[in-house]
Amino acid sequence: MKYAVFLGFFLLYLSIFLPPSYASEIPDGRALYIYWCRQCHGVEGRGDGVNSTPDMLVNPRDHTDAAFMSSRTDAQLEEVIRYGGISASKSAIMPPWGATLTDKEIKALLVYLRKLCNCKFEGAVSDEKLKRISPGFK
Repeated sequence: MKYAVFLGFFLLYLSIFLPPSYASEIPDGRALYIYWCRQCHGVEGRGDGVNSTPDMLVNPRDHTDAAFMSSRTDAQLEEVIRYGGISASKSAIMPPWGATLTDKEIKALLVYLRKLCNCKFEGAVSDEKLKRISPGFK
């Protein structure tokens, strides 16, 4: 009887003080974004973080801009997160996070980016097609 009571309290203790094992398997994209990205992209993802200044050569991307964000594939967004802004011919100031974040964390950030813009990839218009539509396009 004492053993059963002890076992019951021990299991109750474990269930209260130890998180479930699956909790660590699903990173929180918003929490990661707030921790790693808000300094430049802002808390709401509008590109207005404390490190964003008008004199920057390339301003941080507004992640709520559905028109732009829907023109990028998940693979393109993941590449910029993993290898930094320079990998997409954007700001060299954006660091590569591939050595800092796990693959799961990068995927969680990607999911959160899609929530910020409330969009998904809708297909990009090629430069060639734009040149036919608008001959002045460069």
